[in-house]
Amino acid sequence: MKWGTVAITGANGQVGRQLLASLRGRCATTIALVREPANLPASEVIADWTNSAEAREAIARSEAIVHLAGSLKPARGDYTAANLETTQALLSEIAGDRTRRLVFLSYVGAHEEATNPYLRTKAQAERLLQASGCPVTIFRCTHIVGSPHNPGRTAQNWLAEAGKTVLVLGSGRQQIAPIYLDDVVGAIVAALDRDRDGIFELAGPECRSLDEWIRAFNGGDRVKLVHLPASIARCLPRIVPDLPGALIEVMLAPSVGNPDAAIAAFGIQLTSLTQVWRSD
Repeated sequence: MKWGTVAITGANGQVGRQLLASLRGRCATTIALVREPANLPASEVIADWTNSAEAREAIARSEAIVHLAGSLKPARGDYTAANLETTQALLSEIAGDRTRRLVFLSYVGAHEEATNPYLRTKAQAERLLQASGCPVTIFRCTHIVGSPHNPGRTAQNWLAEAGKTVLVLGSGRQQIAPIYLDDVVGAIVAALDRDRDGIFELAGPECRSLDEWIRAFNGGDRVKLVHLPASIARCLPRIVPDLPGALIEVMLAPSVGNPDAAIAAFGIQLTSLTQVWRSD
């Protein structure tokens, strides 16, 4: 990879932090575009980036941009602001003759006709990026899981505290193929290195039920699982004001995908999460 300046929106998230570490030494300048000030391993860190003149200048001079900003649990449940307006803010500053690659992290099942606002706004953002005139690589990921030392927000909810149970939304039989954090970062780095436009699914090599994964993440069958029926889980937003219904629906649904096209295009190798959690 021979990049001068790479800008990363949402750089203080799980993927962003790992990506910044991976890009160290691979490009001259990394610019972290974030909402709140943060201590990050980047050449520059710019807070409140959607309202910053400094950020607009940084975007305009970036040769590559990785767009990670977005949320499954946005403030006030505003998916349009979190996933769509951030994309519009980014595109308003991109210099078409300067930006040579855009990489966007989306989610499997994104569709503009989806009733789920998370999936709908992700798909709308995809369309805007593809219409920008810049070369665009889009990765639709399943649930992203890190190592036991850095599991990430999703996996953290599946870990039992000492002597406690894990609350499982739904039957626990929903099939998921979570993808290892390092594999997502590796795919993004490969996308920056190879000219491959289009939408690619990223899913882990192992597909199991949610219950099976929770037991694996907790070291075996001794963990206690309590299942919350889907009908009751869908009522949780009425009780927990900052819990969006869209998040509940995503967690109740399968999370699977076909990574074959991504493997062929970017030469990535997928990691067994079972082995990661068993050996760590």
